[in-house]
Amino acid sequence: MPRLDPFESLGFQCGLTFRAFVAVLEGKLKGTGISRAQFLALAHLTALGPISQAELAERLSITAATAARLVDRMERDGWVTRRPDPQDGRANLVTPTPQTATAWENVSRIGRELLEEAYQGVPPSDIETVKRILGQIRRNLGA
Repeated sequence: MPRLDPFESLGFQCGLTFRAFVAVLEGKLKGTGISRAQFLALAHLTALGPISQAELAERLSITAATAARLVDRMERDGWVTRRPDPQDGRANLVTPTPQTATAWENVSRIGRELLEEAYQGVPPSDIETVKRILGQIRRNLGA
């Protein structure tokens, strides 16, 4: 059986691309008072609305303890509230506050600039094709 070349793997390529996005994002976020983790959490909460703390941890690929500390800071800063999940009393729903919308409005410009920089020279149809293919791969993997 031939050896696996990681550079032939879309998963490996996605990981490299994600790390490149994150490195540039962290530089662009300097001075905003918002960390990379907070930016990503804001993105998920803005897109999805209230989600459990466990789901937020899963979406951010962080541990439950790290998610608890992140949500603690965001709650302290007024971006989220934690309420018991009415369908699962053991879980907390992390709910964005109106301040979240304001914070996201301010930093989403940074995210848009990052995407414009990253997508230079790539036709929009190719971006859509890549998103469609990656979605199919996630479905194939049960994610």
